[in-house]
This record gives sequence, structure tokens and C-alpha cells, in this order.
Amino acid sequence: MRHVDSPPSDAHTLFEAFLAALGDADGGARLYRLHAPEAPVRHGAGLQHCSRVDETSFARAHGEISRRGQDVLPLFSLSRCLAVPEDPGASRSVAWFETKEQRQQTPLITAVGVETAACGPRVGWCTLASRIEPWTYTQGLLHSLSDYTWMRRTEPAPARALLDASYFRRHWRAPVELSTLPDARFSCRMSTVCCRNDFDIALAPEAQLVIDAVPWEGLEPRLAGTRLSVRADGKLQLKTAGEACRFLGARQQCLMHQAVGHQPFDTCAIFPYTFARTPDGVAVALSPVCPSARQGLGLAPLACEDDLRDRLAQAEPRECSDYRLAPNRPIVWEDFRQIETGLLSCLAAHELPLRRRLFVGTQMLGALLHNRAFTTAQWLVEPIPAITQELRAAIHGMLGKILRWDRHVLRALPPAPPSELATLEVRDPDVVARILQNMLFSKTYSYQYDLTTAFNFAVLLYLLALVMQAAVVPAPLPDRHWQELGSLGVHGLLKDVLHEGLPDGFRSVLGTSEFGHWMLAA
Repeated sequence: MRHVDSPPSDAHTLFEAFLAALGDADGGARLYRLHAPEAPVRHGAGLQHCSRVDETSFARAHGEISRRGQDVLPLFSLSRCLAVPEDPGASRSVAWFETKEQRQQTPLITAVGVETAACGPRVGWCTLASRIEPWTYTQGLLHSLSDYTWMRRTEPAPARALLDASYFRRHWRAPVELSTLPDARFSCRMSTVCCRNDFDIALAPEAQLVIDAVPWEGLEPRLAGTRLSVRADGKLQLKTAGEACRFLGARQQCLMHQAVGHQPFDTCAIFPYTFARTPDGVAVALSPVCPSARQGLGLAPLACEDDLRDRLAQAEPRECSDYRLAPNRPIVWEDFRQIETGLLSCLAAHELPLRRRLFVGTQMLGALLHNRAFTTAQWLVEPIPAITQELRAAIHGMLGKILRWDRHVLRALPPAPPSELATLEVRDPDVVARILQNMLFSKTYSYQYDLTTAFNFAVLLYLLALVMQAAVVPAPLPDRHWQELGSLGVHGLLKDVLHEGLPDGFRSVLGTSEFGHWMLAA
């Protein structure tokens, strides 16, 4: 690589033509012909090698995307050539340019992979970088492909090419207000729980292009030629619930992150955050599967807002247009937000035993549902109403069905809850409360069902924590139990109780405050 004061004509001419065609809604055919046969180009909602994409359909899509996004797509201009290869006659080489995005007047460093054949030089890839790097052609291709998830995003606009995707990843952030729980904290401590927990993770088909571009021979030879299986829905299976990620290295590091310099897979890049759209912006919760998030260790998410918005841009936040207090009680967003805040405050009342916090929450919901006055002072001291032995047996039977689910941690527990369940209290109330708060704040259940049903799910998760605790007395809960509680809560697995664990007689009362009372007394 040698630095230059004036650009060599071939590299300059090629890249100048590339930027001109990229910025021209009618330049799709020219842009297509400037690419090398194996260059990754837009195809439908993703990427494909140029030789496998029809020129006419490519040009049509380029025009449609350009016109639809004409007010937000970046406008690139070429300033000067910064560096060219030592051997300009090489079949594959890398050139570096200084460019500018005209809308924001942002100076950029752009790398271009040039492939030279009998027909002349063609663009093999094009991406942005923070500085000139000693990349080989293959390394640059990998960095370009690693932005593949942005080709599937529609905000701020669909990308015309990976150069747009690279720009959006680095310089665009959603202009929305973010809200988090007051005591939310997270910093990655390399536990790799997210790589080994029993998540089923699928990726877009373009992820295979990234995997193929990694120089595995020098990084991890056993992974050379890795092909992810294709699922029935067309996605690629990164891992099933029963396996650890194959890209986890011997030193517990992510090999994909190591190869690229950032996490290219969107599901992995987003974790441990979960996002939900609200009329006020986006609510950001944390997955308690992650030990740092569960224990409240690290930085407040908004202290790393740029990183948080980068993750948000790759996520598909939960959305809801109809808000409900109970199954048949629609409410406006302002009321939903106020009630949710009240329930979260109940869970955060550290001076109270957690069972009492949950009881106060159910009483609050009952008062709202039945138009009764709030008697908070009374709720803090009154005994939890007793239930009949028949009802207790039914609830214990429900818990027993849950414990027989095909979940490794649950099936390893005793097949029935302890008879003294109603008298137990959790040994780690702050951790369990944090799990329940993130469960509610993530909108996993309150959006899908309603606030009362969601809070009853929180009570149910509390009872499962008690069952786990009773099974490992006097030792603290192992990490795998905490991870299971996090998966059942924030990641929505507990909803299967509606189909597998909930007796028919309970289905009609799951969205009532009375059901929460019954479970707390069981």
C-alpha cells in the first residue's frame, strides 16, 4: 500500500463512476455493470453475488429505492485518493479514498476492493472505515459484508448498496426517546452465557456470505467450510436451543466478533437488550439471562447511548396499538404507562418482602378493575387472603405441569412444588425483583395480553423462583436456574403455560387480580 498525492486514473475513474451511478435513480444499470461478478449487491431484501442477479430487476429496484429515499439516502462525493496498492496490476487490490456525505458534510474514509479482469477494473466491494487499514481484499470484503443486516432495514431508508449500509451503521441513529428502568445496569463481562444458553437463534441468509468470507485457516481451521443449515422459513440456523454456538472460541471469545471487529449477527449484537415501541419512544429492558444485567453490574444503558441506539437500529422492537388493563378493558396509553409505572414501583420497594410487593401490586390492579379506592396503608399490613385446599391443590397441579415441560432446568427440579410454598420467601429478593421488573418493562406479556395478565405472569415466575430455591437449600441458586427464570420471563417462554400448564378452569381468570391473590396464597 502506498500513499499518493493524486489518484491513479483507473481507481479514481472507477470509484467516481461508482458514486455517480449510486446517486442516480436512473443509474441502476450502470451501477450493476461496474460490479465484479462475485461482488455482493442488493437482491430483494438482502444480498447476492452480482452474477446471480438479473440486471433489469437490479436497476428497477435501485430506481425505486432511490426515489423513495431521495430525502434521506446519503449523498456521497469523492474528495481524493488516499492510498493505492503497491502492485497496481494485481487481480484483486484495495484502494482508499477520502469522501464526504454532502447532507451532513461528514468526512469519510472509504475502502474499495478492485477486481481487475480482461474487461477492466470492477468494484468487488465498498465500505467505510475509521482510518486506512492494512486490509487484504478478502479482509475488506468481510468488513463490507458484515453490514448485511442493514440491507434489511427500512429506517431511515432501505440501503441501495453495502456502502449505504456501512454509512447507516456508523452515522445514523433513530431519533426517538429512550427510557430504561432507573437501576438498569449492564457491561459485558464475557460470561458467554448468551452463546451457551438454550436459545434458538436464526439468521438471515446473507449471514452465510459473512461466514464464507472469514479467513478461518488462520483463525480457527475447524470452522473452514462451515455451512449453516437452512430452515423451512428460509433463515439459517445459527444454533438450536440444545447447543452452544459453534463460533465460541477456546478462550470463550466470539470468533465472529474477533474476525470482524464488531458483532455482525443482529440477534447477538442486540443482546441483552430488548426494545418495545411506545407512543413516548422506545422502552429498553435487559435480559436477566445475562449475569451482569441480572445483578445490576456495569453502566446505565443511557450512559452508552450511542451503543444503545446502534443496537436498536438492528432490532425489531415489540409494538402494540391497543393497550389493555385486563383482557376486556382497553385503556389509553397514558393510563397504561401510569399503571405500569405503579407496578414497577411496587416491585422496586426494597424495604418490603417480595411477596408483599406482589400482593400490593395485585391489590392495586384489583382496585382499578373494580373501581375501588386505593388503601395502600392497609395493603401493606393486611394478611394475604386464604384460599381453599381445593384451589391450592389446583394451583400446585398447574405448577407441577410447568415443572414437567421439556426444559432441562425445570425437569431437574422435584416434580411438585413444596407444600409450604405459601410461607416461603426468596433469598435474593433484589435479583428476583429485577427479573420481574424487566419482564414487565419489556412488554413481553403486557403487549401480547394485558397489564393484569402480565403481572400474574410475574407472580407465577416468583413462585417458580421459590420452587427452585426450595430444591437447592441452603445453597444459592446456580446460574442455570437464574438463566431459566430470565428466559421464561423477558424472552416470553412462560406464555406456553397457557397451552401446556394452565388448567381449563384457570384460563378465564388469568387476567384477573383474584388469580394473583390465589397464587400468592398457594
